[in-house]
Amino acid sequence: MPEQTPNLQVNNVVAEHALAAELAEVERLLLEAVEELIPPFRQMVAARLRSSYPLRRAAVVLTAGVAAPDQAVVRDRRIYLAAALEMLHLALSVHIIMTDTEAHDPANRSLLGSAILAGDYCFSRSASLAVRTGNATVVEIFSDALKRVSEGHLRHLFVPTATAYHEDSELFTAGAQAAMELAATPVRVRSEIMELVGRLDQLASTPMIGATLPLRTDSLLDSYQQERWQALQQWWHSD
Repeated sequence: MPEQTPNLQVNNVVAEHALAAELAEVERLLLEAVEELIPPFRQMVAARLRSSYPLRRAAVVLTAGVAAPDQAVVRDRRIYLAAALEMLHLALSVHIIMTDTEAHDPANRSLLGSAILAGDYCFSRSASLAVRTGNATVVEIFSDALKRVSEGHLRHLFVPTATAYHEDSELFTAGAQAAMELAATPVRVRSEIMELVGRLDQLASTPMIGATLPLRTDSLLDSYQQERWQALQQWWHSD
């Protein structure tokens, strides 16, 4: 691999810091939402949030949603979108508690009720964050993703011998599509981004030591977008 020039190294570090800063803002929005809950819902959701780390769904949105050229308003909207996607994942995670709980025990019935209410709260916050992007298409993409993910979980629940359902694959795709809507990404560039998202999905489901996410030699992404994808790859392997 050719040695990086000092300028390229500096740009990569800047891109890594920018991604980390946006992820920190997403985390802040998630923690604020959890703090608004009262016990025992707060503890239940906080525990599921901890199990959601690293926030890979958010990281995909924050990378696929970089505009060319990037703008502050697009940055703010993709942060809301990233938080909405993580909150959607959190809602689904909380509701999954119900599938692992026997309903005949009184204590478990109480847990089921708490899981339903806490999950519904997370769904509501996810929808509110999606609306804050100010884009109706994004809300529609979220609605479709929720339907597909819910159906996927139900299929696996009723046919447990079936191949394990990978929720993240659906959320990576939906998040990237919604992010590109916010960034007004040209159609000719979207296929390249979705190709990168597909490779990330493979890395997430079957991690391999030393696996990389190479950009095309004829990439249509501008330099800032390429640096963000390289930063994502660095973050992906470090978390």
